[in-house]
Amino acid sequence: MDVDTALRRLHDMPVDPRLAGIEAAVFDGIAARDAHGQPLSGSLVGIAASFALVVGLLGAAFPGYTEPAPSIAPFGAPTALAPSTLLGTAE
Repeated sequence: MDVDTALRRLHDMPVDPRLAGIEAAVFDGIAARDAHGQPLSGSLVGIAASFALVVGLLGAAFPGYTEPAPSIAPFGAPTALAPSTLLGTAE
């Protein structure tokens, strides 16, 4: 199947008449959802922020490991299987 031919046929097809009113339907749906929905209260947002702060502080106070893992070569010679060394070879 030729993609260019298929796209040309799709372009030449008439536009579905239901698309003319799609914007109004979407905006009406958003307005109806906003009218029935309840926004988050300030106290709920405050409780969520406080919980996130406590979890962050506890995570910083009790790390999951005792010391950082040693790095193989942070600034030294690259390892033998690094992509930069593999791409530079002419074999």
